[in-house]
Amino acid sequence: MHRIFRPSPLHIRYGISLLLSLSVSLLLISLTTHYPSHSIGSIGKSNEIADRILLTIRTSNSCQSRLTYLLQSWLSPDFSEQRNIYLTTDRFHNQSKSTIWNAFRHVIQTDCPMTHNLYDLCCKSAHEFDLFYELHSTTRSDLQWMCRFDDDQYVNLNNLYQYISKFDSSRPYYIGRTSVSKRLRIRNDNRTYSFATYGAGVCYSQALLQLLRPHVSPKIFAKNCVSRSLPDDAYMGYLSEIVLNVSLTAINDRLHSHLQTLDNSWRTYSLADLTRMITLGFAWDRYKLDWLPIIHRLIQLVDQNQYEAADRLWLFLRDYEKAHPENLTGQYDQSCTSYKPKPNTTKSTKVKTPKIKS
Repeated sequence: MHRIFRPSPLHIRYGISLLLSLSVSLLLISLTTHYPSHSIGSIGKSNEIADRILLTIRTSNSCQSRLTYLLQSWLSPDFSEQRNIYLTTDRFHNQSKSTIWNAFRHVIQTDCPMTHNLYDLCCKSAHEFDLFYELHSTTRSDLQWMCRFDDDQYVNLNNLYQYISKFDSSRPYYIGRTSVSKRLRIRNDNRTYSFATYGAGVCYSQALLQLLRPHVSPKIFAKNCVSRSLPDDAYMGYLSEIVLNVSLTAINDRLHSHLQTLDNSWRTYSLADLTRMITLGFAWDRYKLDWLPIIHRLIQLVDQNQYEAADRLWLFLRDYEKAHPENLTGQYDQSCTSYKPKPNTTKSTKVKTPKIKS
């Protein structure tokens, strides 16, 4: 049984600390000096649909540093703009009560394990669905959608609201980015299905959520994931298409995850592409999370009709990785402490950098 924590308000706007090179910082400052920051995801712009979408963001106690970047970019520290935004985490320690968690209006502790195994991922997903059903049956009967994201993503909320508003939530919709081009085949069966990668963000309509309810209870969801040897996002594709006959509505051009290679993503984006997108993924070994505030500022410049400044900044950012290659040998994702390799204890021990699961 998960518990809902509502920390006391923290009326502090986090100062943007950019950890990129001095050249990037100076360029950003020169382009943005005269334009005060504002929240791209202001509910005021799309109030009606924004109030009907439950947004969940999956994080972990071991990944707290990622949350700072979210607050510096697409998530407003203003509690009034966090009404429908819920963090879901495995747990947070007692000493964390006065830290970053206090900057969020809603934090859900699932008590799921703090790893990336099949069971653990599916356990966390089950609690995301359970949250929607609990809210919808009690205080938030107006909720019509649930969209879930990860803590290493940038989400353009205005674009999300505008896109989702085109759909009728009374019909079953499963919306996301196709994870792999080849459809998955069921074991000992000729049927196939596709699924949306959770690393790019996925949305479910109320009608589909009601159909899913018997299948996604915390009591059975994780067990069934493991029995089919599927991660949570792949299992959701199986449930939607095979069990419920609801195919994926794919929007591969507007939802993006950290799994995409640079040659097929950042290096090919134009500024117009960037500002149309709903989600962007950030990988520690390519474009890191400290790019989130810069991308957010760039989108702000476009919203303020500062196209020339935005275009100059984007061209610089897009080619930065080419001009500044990094030696990643032996490095790891420092935004999550659970990814740190264990130190050598004997001469024969070999340290391996863990693979990061979406």
